[in-house]
Amino acid sequence: MALSAVLHVVSHGVAVGYCLMTFREPNRALMLAAFSCGMASGAVGLWAAKRVTTKATGYRVSFTILLVTLVMVALGAYWDGGAASPTTLGFVTTSVFVATYTPRLRLLIGLEALTVGTYLAVAAVGQPARPGQVFIHVAGMLVLISVCATQARVVARQRSQLRSLAALDPLTGALNRRGLADFAGPLFRGCRRPGLSLLCLDLDDFKLVNDRLGHAAGDALLQRTVAAARDVLRAEDAIARIGGDEFVIVLVDADQATARAVATRIDAAVREQTGVSIGWATAPHDGDTLETLMHSADQRLYRMKQERHADPPLRDGHGLVSSRPDVLGA
Repeated sequence: MALSAVLHVVSHGVAVGYCLMTFREPNRALMLAAFSCGMASGAVGLWAAKRVTTKATGYRVSFTILLVTLVMVALGAYWDGGAASPTTLGFVTTSVFVATYTPRLRLLIGLEALTVGTYLAVAAVGQPARPGQVFIHVAGMLVLISVCATQARVVARQRSQLRSLAALDPLTGALNRRGLADFAGPLFRGCRRPGLSLLCLDLDDFKLVNDRLGHAAGDALLQRTVAAARDVLRAEDAIARIGGDEFVIVLVDADQATARAVATRIDAAVREQTGVSIGWATAPHDGDTLETLMHSADQRLYRMKQERHADPPLRDGHGLVSSRPDVLGA
């Protein structure tokens, strides 16, 4: 939004300079007034960019500035002779900006059609241009729009891929610490109502798996653990790997009873692979931020581990730990 406002101030400023350099030509006072209004709208947009807090409002302000620009450029070009006026370059700069920074394809097509259509309207009602001039101008705009829009989408796709790579654990595909903060931070920040819960998971005797069977077996166990947990979770929930064998699960719209039930189901699903200790926490009873909820869940998890050390868990015929879901709510 700020970039759009700056571009409009600069482009209209160039048009004002053109008017001053050719002040003896007809209609210069009117053109100066129009382009000055365009500069003022850009300045207002720059001021608003520092105060707007939502994307919807930002889009509305940017769209308003765009409409003002098209009207002022159209009036200036009409007063300067129509399609042959140098001020019609304002349509080119506007179309390039729209192609580069409009994220939605339908909105992009609509705004570009509006820009090109405004230029054609100026060409139709203004003084006749040289043969082929309107065609060359429109064709050049369409080529620039296509190139800029394609390049902008390639860059956006690459940026999205980089964000995904930065937020995911490459081994398990779960979120990493950064991904957890990005996903859960806005949900838990300042939460004052029930409905947000968090689980902390820690695999039992994971070091023994790496020592006895090798790190490849340990990696496979981590992957199976994440897959088993995902089978229990809903689409809106998320699992993150925050350490070697430590996981955090974010449950959206889950109270204390739901969190305990999900923890029991995850324990049952994961115990087929290995034992697991699980601690839970629910906002706002156990905290109102991501950090405080993780601390509360960790405390319950460690109490579970202490109980297991006091009363060693049974092992099956394969030597795997058998979890105790009866202590999940400890």
